[in-house]
Order: sequence, then structure tokens, then C-alpha cells
Amino acid sequence: MRGRGVGAIAAVGMVGCAGAAPRASTSTSAGAGADAGASAGAGADAGASADASAGAGADASAGAGADASVGAGVGCPDDMVAMAAFCIDRYEAPNERGVLPLSLQTAGDGEAWCGARGKRLCTEDEWVRACRGPSGRRFPYGEVHRVSACNDDRPWITVSWGALAQWPRPAAIAEAERLFQADPSGARAQCVSEEGVYDLTGNVAEWVRRSDPPPGPGYDHVLKGCYWAGCYHEAEPDCAFRNSAHPGTFRTYEAGFRCCTERGT
Repeated sequence: MRGRGVGAIAAVGMVGCAGAAPRASTSTSAGAGADAGASAGAGADAGASADASAGAGADASAGAGADASVGAGVGCPDDMVAMAAFCIDRYEAPNERGVLPLSLQTAGDGEAWCGARGKRLCTEDEWVRACRGPSGRRFPYGEVHRVSACNDDRPWITVSWGALAQWPRPAAIAEAERLFQADPSGARAQCVSEEGVYDLTGNVAEWVRRSDPPPGPGYDHVLKGCYWAGCYHEAEPDCAFRNSAHPGTFRTYEAGFRCCTERGT
């Protein structure tokens, strides 16, 4: 989505409709400002690491998108997909097909946005389970990376971290809009898991609750799924990749999230 004007930003983050200027999100966060302590080239994950156990499984149907009804089950809202013990949003927040995902978000923004809807951020383990599916795939769609199956092949654009650090001033919003290359949710039919969860790799990176002990205060979340320009230090955006370099207060142009909740009976 290039050449869009940015709408007035009244609160945290931005969300847009296909073909429209991004509109303001209503989420809030105690860690609202950009992380002034982020390292030079903060988008690059110096501590990024891949999960050592990429699950084995066969690609059931190369190039085939999952039906939107796959994964619907008892105990989950209609806009979520049922796993064994939890429900996960079918799309990245705001969880609407054909709508641009939220970006420029902190982990705190995600917790607040999900919490206001009776949900929460997914745990890392939940996110990985949804991505790999019951077959334990390396990618949500199969064992082999497919070029352009997901929105993970856009060119990297040089970032002005000084401009982004001015958030929520107009200069930061303008810079984030210049860098934004996400697709509307569900736009790529092949970018779907076995159970019908879309855009788990590529598009926007997704904040999740860290499943292993944090290395220090404020590092209770990590980013999963890479983003529209791929992964930092990894050739292919797979389900195992994690960006653990930043605290949850870090606000970066490519970060969004999706929500999870416990599955009812």
C-alpha cells in the first residue's frame, strides 16, 4: 500500500482499510514512547534466534489455500480458530479480512487492545503451535519456503530511527507510513496454516508473550513471524524464528500482533 496519506493519529498506533489512509487505533500502553535505548539499527535483531526444533511434516497440498472455515470449533468466537486448548485470531489485529493490520505497536499496546476485547496476546508456544499446525510444518503452508506465498519478499527500506523516536509526533507517523508495506489481511490465499490462520509469517511481525524465562526486566515478550521484508539474519521466514532483542516497550514500524484466549467448552 504505497502513496497513502496518513490520517490523524489520536492515540496509539495505526490501522487502515484497503485503499484508505491508516486510521487511529484506540489502544494505549504504559510504554507508549519509542525505546530511546534501542541499539543502532534497532530493527536488526542482534539477539534473534531460531527455535532449534523445526517440526517435521509433509506439505499436504502445494499452493493450496485453506478454506476460511477450517479450524472453526466449539468454544471459540466466530472470528477465532480453535486449537486443542486455546483460540487464536484468524487474522492479525484488528482481525478483519481485507483490512490492513495494526502496526507501530508495542507489546503493551497489544495486551491492552486484546484485553479490551476479552482476549490477550498469544504465548510464544501457542503462536508456534498455530503456525506449525498438527503436522509440525516448518512454514504455515508446508515444509518448503514458497516465494511470495506470504508477504515476506518486499524490499527493505532504509529507516530513519531518529524520526521514529519522535512518536507520537507527526514526523514519526510520516516515517512509519513511508516504510509501511503490509498487505490487507488474508490477501494471499497461500499464506494460511492447516487450520485456517492467515499471515502468521510475513506482513507485520507479531508480539507474543515469551514462553521461556526473560533475560531481564521488560523482556517478557518477543516478536514472531518476521515481517514484509523477511527476517533479520535468517534467509527464510519460518515458524521457529523469534526476535528477542527488544523490550516490550519498543515501538517499531513493522510490529503488530494478534490475540488469543482460552478455549471454552
